[in-house]
This record gives sequence, C-alpha cells and structure tokens, in this order.
Amino acid sequence: MWKKRMSILILAIFVFSGCSAKVTENNLSGVHFVKADEKIGDKTFEERAQSIKALLHKIKGISGNAVVVEGHTAIIGLRLEDGMENEAARISKEADNAAREADEYINNTSITTNKKIVSLIEEMEQKRAR
Repeated sequence: MWKKRMSILILAIFVFSGCSAKVTENNLSGVHFVKADEKIGDKTFEERAQSIKALLHKIKGISGNAVVVEGHTAIIGLRLEDGMENEAARISKEADNAAREADEYINNTSITTNKKIVSLIEEMEQKRAR
C-alpha cells in the first residue's frame, strides 16, 4: 500500500508541476555588418600587399609569392625553389618578418607553402587586382 501511495504522489507532483521548456531563439535581425576601411594609413590593401611582395622577392629560396592583405592581416602564399622544402620553416619566419617590416599595420600573418592553398591565394590576389 505504501508503494502505491508514493507512486500516486510522485505522479501527482509530476502532473501538477508541469513541464516547462524555455525556447532560445537566434534572432540575427539586430546584427549589422560593417565593411572594413579600404585604407589603413595612406595605402590601400593592394598597395600594402605590393610592398610586402617586393620584400618577399628578396628572400633566398622563394621562387614566387602571392599576398592578400585584409585589415591588419597578411595572407601569404610562398612558392619555394626546388630543394628548399626543408627550409620552409626558416623561409616562413623570414616572410613574417618581411611582412611586418614592409607594413607597420600588419599584426598577423598567415603563411603557407602548400601548393593548392598558394594557388587559391593567387586567385584571390588576381581578383582584387581587377
């Protein structure tokens, strides 16, 4: 009898307390996007990329490069000379230093020697030049 009363009591508490679920709604109507300035300092992003490219050409072991600058970040793709794959870490560090030297506003760099990714950066660079 005691078990039956407890079961009824638990069932009654459950029924009378009800179930409440709070729905969380993602409402993006209040979000607005702001386009970054086309210039930082006195140069456009393309001019800044060109100044970085000029310094990258001076680094030993690089046969080609692609640079896209967005805000305070330089995205750099490096094509290495044959046999320089073992030097990729050193060359990447030199490229990072060159980017920061060429443009005082660069705070971040993303550097790759992956041929597929370098091709994508080259495409981005060409689209921006148009």
